[in-house]
Amino acid sequence: MPKVKQNKKRKHDVEAREDVEYEIDVPKSKFRPFDEKAQAEEEHLSHILFGGSTSFLQCLEEAEQEAGPSHSNIDSGVGEDDSNDSDENIRKPAWTDEDDDGIEVGQALDAQGRRLPSGGINSRSNQYSNLLKQKFQAVVGTPKWASLNKRKHSESDSDEEILQSCGFLKKGSKDLLPPNLLEFKKVKDLNCETYSEGPYINSIEFHPSYSVALAAGNSGIASLFAVDGKRNNKLHSVAFERYPIICAKFTKNGEEALLGSRKSHIFSYDLLAGKSLKIKLPQGLTQFKNFIVSPNNQCIAATGKWGEVHLLSSGSKEQIGLLKQDSEVSALAYNPTGNLLFGHGDTGEVTVWDMNMRRVIHKFTDEGCLQGTTLAISSSNQYLAAGSAQGVVNLYNMEDVLQSNIPKPRKTIMNLTTSVKDLKFNPSSEILAFASTEIQNAVKLFHIGSGTVFNNFPNFQTKMGHINVLNFSPGSGYISFGNRKSTVSLYRLKHFQNY
Repeated sequence: MPKVKQNKKRKHDVEAREDVEYEIDVPKSKFRPFDEKAQAEEEHLSHILFGGSTSFLQCLEEAEQEAGPSHSNIDSGVGEDDSNDSDENIRKPAWTDEDDDGIEVGQALDAQGRRLPSGGINSRSNQYSNLLKQKFQAVVGTPKWASLNKRKHSESDSDEEILQSCGFLKKGSKDLLPPNLLEFKKVKDLNCETYSEGPYINSIEFHPSYSVALAAGNSGIASLFAVDGKRNNKLHSVAFERYPIICAKFTKNGEEALLGSRKSHIFSYDLLAGKSLKIKLPQGLTQFKNFIVSPNNQCIAATGKWGEVHLLSSGSKEQIGLLKQDSEVSALAYNPTGNLLFGHGDTGEVTVWDMNMRRVIHKFTDEGCLQGTTLAISSSNQYLAAGSAQGVVNLYNMEDVLQSNIPKPRKTIMNLTTSVKDLKFNPSSEILAFASTEIQNAVKLFHIGSGTVFNNFPNFQTKMGHINVLNFSPGSGYISFGNRKSTVSLYRLKHFQNY
């Protein structure tokens, strides 16, 4: 009997012929026949994934009973605790050096011919590897790639990696400093082992490479301290007879400290050799109480009489240039690259010199300022701050002050009522600190991003005295204040992880 293919258009004809056999075209199966061997393999895989059909159904029933019919999985929005992470998420070190575990601090110091303050992490019986690890973390911090308990990447992390490979830029992951409230902790005074640098503390300098700070004052004593916030051990002290230290600076390579006063000579202290050298000032420069070192470490700029600014070589300390402005120079500041020098004057005018051509290229008036006292430039080269004898601090955008003779401040800060004695940006250009020495506890920390001061610093229990000088550590982890009673107080800023 002939076979007829199904034709939907003439369906009524086909129904009338019941004796006709049909052949329906269907796609051939691409899968192999489901035999016993295939069924056994599927059950084996199912057992691996779901623990078997019986166990899988039992788990579903238990989960449904625990959750209940009306339970919904909603994120609370509160960060979950990561303490329950399994050990599988905690990575192991790539290698361990057995030789390091057997070396003690005492053995290493004897072999190197060095000495360290005794006690604590420096104990001679301690493992030398632990000492090196803590020193590294104190200076550099713990990078994310070195964290052993790093969590596994999520799907979103893998998506970000794919986007980066396609030419997209990854957004910065650094947390911004929150405004209004500053998280800080008062730690031991920096000079808690001496208190002999005063009575007036005139200089506080943090070493650019090591967790070491220098404090100096009117007594003519300069002291070096190991900064850790717990003990702040004194490393060394140098006394200069009848030489009150008014200004002290590290050179940018950190191997030398320059100590200036009202005398016609300066002292250079070699930190590596532990020796000081007396250097006579060049003719025309009678004192060295206000000076700064250029970022490229090639030039020292010092204020002189009648609006003069003397330029000295950082190496030989010989005079290499002379700049001048219309009024007495009260403050100096280099831009981060060192090609521009800014000078604040007694009349409220700021002069800008080009250090390559050694000439004035611009002048502008500090708004509302009758007498300038301080000047600071952020490390990002985005902001310039100027303080006055009236207690007003003006914060400018750098572009505005270089393009206009009468720039408008981005923010006028009027939290102080007496003359601004010192003014500093923190290294990340997020905080502007300024203080006055005429009233006790007259210090404020200004959050640049929000344009507000931190409400909780200083708090009511703080007794900081008459602040004469302030400074930040290179990583903004510490801020220090020197007062008129030989005290250098130290605060830990918890937002910043590094020294």
